Amino acid sequence: MVPDTVRRLVDEQDDMEVVGDCRGPMKILQETGRANADAVILTQEGEHEPGLCSQLLATYPDLIIMSVTPDLTAACTFQLTSHRRDFINIGREDIVQRLREASRISH
Repeated sequence: MVPDTVRRLVDEQDDMEVVGDCRGPMKILQETGRANADAVILTQEGEHEPGLCSQLLATYPDLIIMSVTPDLTAACTFQLTSHRRDFINIGREDIVQRLREASRISH
């Protein structure tokens, strides 16, 4: 589930759109395909990678995954063609910028 702050942040962008919000690994997998999503934003617990990342990337190899802590103090991106990148002490605009950068790299 996307934290409300991240949802509002993405909704404020002219070139981004939140197309869904769901909970549970199976629902996320299904909705990602149904929405033909370019990116998925997951909430992470602490510094641990969400377990769903490898399944999402195996199913949707062009997908960009951004994982953010609930308090938005840290985030990382995952892509099949790149390594995990950690961002510490990020701000609201940094989240949007990192998502844009990750999107440009993959296309």
